[in-house]
Amino acid sequence: MTDARQFTDEDLTAFLDGEADDALHAAIEAALETDAALAERMAALDLPLAPIVEAYDALLATAPAMPAFEMDAPAPPRPRGLWAKGAALFGSGLAAGLAVAVFTGFGTPEPQQRGWVSFVASYQALYTTATLDGATPSPQEAEVQLARVSDALGLDLRGLPVAQSLTFKRAQVLGFNGKPLVQIAYLRDDGTPVALCIIAAGPEGKPLSMGAAEGLDIARWNTPGFGFLLIGGDDAAPLADEAETFRDWSRDTAA
Repeated sequence: MTDARQFTDEDLTAFLDGEADDALHAAIEAALETDAALAERMAALDLPLAPIVEAYDALLATAPAMPAFEMDAPAPPRPRGLWAKGAALFGSGLAAGLAVAVFTGFGTPEPQQRGWVSFVASYQALYTTATLDGATPSPQEAEVQLARVSDALGLDLRGLPVAQSLTFKRAQVLGFNGKPLVQIAYLRDDGTPVALCIIAAGPEGKPLSMGAAEGLDIARWNTPGFGFLLIGGDDAAPLADEAETFRDWSRDTAA
């Protein structure tokens, strides 16, 4: 019986792709007639195409247009002999290439980098009334929490104003791209979770602007050195009023 180990995977793949020379092709075809182990190796290399083709078809909707082919270009060689019927439909070498494309995202656009606001919004979207309802720190405990986040951020937050309808629940230090990101959580009187988030930023101030992220209303502004974000709920009116309270305080602090 022919020893299956005399053929490398590259030899067998060339056979399946119709790229083996005549001598190699004849040797493999002859061995397949008597060597069950070689036939099993060949079957393992001959990838199942249906799921690969289905997945690859899904990529075509966003793939760039293919260049036109020359009509007189020579047809690629086709496998012969025992494996010709299956390999002629789709060479397993090409199938392997499609598998790599499917599982590595080849041909798809690079995802855009997400900024800190996007990450905060994804986190805040998980909050419910129950998330914060049980947190009721005493004034002394709130002072300790604000002092701790102030030290991490390099901005004294112990003098934060009390925004109408917002109840302080907790202050914690998160992080983004190696920088501390402070989150101060509030619960609005109607049960809406709201968060004031602050991160180190550039030296230029930016005016307050309203928007939305992850289905939540947001208010953003910058003072020299810090970026501010107030986020929560889907009613922009109270959030805008609350944001102005914090914005006015931040401008006075930066002055």
